[in-house]
Amino acid sequence: MKFLVDVNASGALAQALKRYGYDAVLVTEEDAGMADGAILAWAVEEQRIIVTTDDDFEEMIWREGKPHAGVLRLENLPRVSRLALLEDVLKHHGRELADGAIVVASSRKIRVRRPS
Repeated sequence: MKFLVDVNASGALAQALKRYGYDAVLVTEEDAGMADGAILAWAVEEQRIIVTTDDDFEEMIWREGKPHAGVLRLENLPRVSRLALLEDVLKHHGRELADGAIVVASSRKIRVRRPS
């Protein structure tokens, strides 16, 4: 799987994804001020799953009908807890992410919305 890690999701997540053997790119490597629409277009072009902590991408996808290659929204937890949540999602919902699902993960529950 290929990931595009949003500015708010932290470089630690990108490094963890790389350690697990995934192709992960940080938005900040290109432009820390990149607009969400441009990030979404980049992710679609390269078939990357967006990793973020905010719901802006879900809004664009559901309300505006924008195409996507998958989104993983993690609760904005302390770094160690967020990394553990990432590992849990990859272990239990990696296939769904690879298939283009939107996964919203918090410390209490994980919600998966599969592409239609």
